[in-house]
Amino acid sequence: MPTQLPAARSTLRVEASAALGAIPVLYVAGMPRSGSTLLDLMLGQLPGHCDVGELFYMWQAGPLRDQRCGCGEVFSACPFWTEVGRVAFGGWDRVDVREVLQLQASVDKTVYLPLILAARLFPSYQRRLDQYMALLTTLYAAIRQVSGATVVIDSTKRPSLAYILRRTPGVDLALVHIVRDPRGVVTSWSREVALPEGAGPRSHLRRQSPVLISRRWLTVNAMIGMLERLGVPRVLLRYEDLVRRPSDELRRVARLHGDALWADDLDFLSTEGLHLSSSHTVAGGRVRFQTGVVPLRTDERWRTEMPARQRRFVEVVTWPLRRRYGYR
Repeated sequence: MPTQLPAARSTLRVEASAALGAIPVLYVAGMPRSGSTLLDLMLGQLPGHCDVGELFYMWQAGPLRDQRCGCGEVFSACPFWTEVGRVAFGGWDRVDVREVLQLQASVDKTVYLPLILAARLFPSYQRRLDQYMALLTTLYAAIRQVSGATVVIDSTKRPSLAYILRRTPGVDLALVHIVRDPRGVVTSWSREVALPEGAGPRSHLRRQSPVLISRRWLTVNAMIGMLERLGVPRVLLRYEDLVRRPSDELRRVARLHGDALWADDLDFLSTEGLHLSSSHTVAGGRVRFQTGVVPLRTDERWRTEMPARQRRFVEVVTWPLRRRYGYR
């Protein structure tokens, strides 16, 4: 029988984690199709860093659906995630996953940002949030222990989770805010993207309208930018700069948790591209299944593929933030 996750038990786990020191979590935030999975994989090659992909979706992708891990194994056969489940909960079969998903849905949504910021004014929400934060700390602590890494990289991207992690006991949060030219993001979302077999519940990622994506590009990036004003350390990184100058950009990110990189720490980068070893990313873009050499080149097909009328619309709608990020 799966066990419940009562607040009392979870709180004890958080206090134990806090006693060992806060867990450095490097959270990759931004709009989907902005290069976050590529950045996640790059950061995971750095000494002392463990990339796990989009951890928010782990409960669905892993224990519930048994999808493929970035290492190629299905979740239940992956030795890394099997050990994480054992360390965190005594095994994944000891957790009521549907209860966890209900808890997650009741606290971790963009619409709940006002509640996250003022949770003390809403006791019922605060109780659920406390239980959810305890669950997160338990999970990050287990990942850190099993991997032997110092920094856990979570590329979930969602603003709501970043706001929750900001106030989670036992978590030392830093943000990598990755942005991409909105014209490139809109063009990417205008195409149907095939997914590898076993990587998700669908075989393709569906197209989305330019109006929806332009609005989301504005709101998501604005919400993430506000976290710096709330005291969360943040590096703003452009996808185009990451691809053209990966060493320089990764050095900037590493300094968020006080790490200085040596030249040989970046040996996985060469003129050929990014040299990837297998990772245990549990959810994310299809590039997470690649190993070997991944060429680094900017995808600017929007310059030739984007219809003129659509391009003007996107440029007008996204103008304030687009100019702030240096996109002309």
